[in-house]
Amino acid sequence: MLHLLLTTALLLGAAGFGPARGQIPPLAQPPVERTTGTTCGLYARPSSQAPMLTVVPPGTLVQVVDSSSKAHFVRAVFSKNGKTVSGYLFRACLATP
Repeated sequence: MLHLLLTTALLLGAAGFGPARGQIPPLAQPPVERTTGTTCGLYARPSSQAPMLTVVPPGTLVQVVDSSSKAHFVRAVFSKNGKTVSGYLFRACLATP
């Protein structure tokens, strides 16, 4: 029985089924600076039904801290009147890079 287990372990190891050797990519990506292209609302949650935290005017520099290629919203941070405000912007509000 032990011989069978050792043989199976050797075969699996040779076939590439051994311990994982790859690196796990980081979950968070570094913030990316973008400029808004239009007036847009900054929401508390990624929904237009969520409370609006503030209005972001066009030409404002924001840091996109989280985004998904399929999401309509991006998580953004920017400064307004000396205070840092963070929330969710429509992706369409950002000017094209």
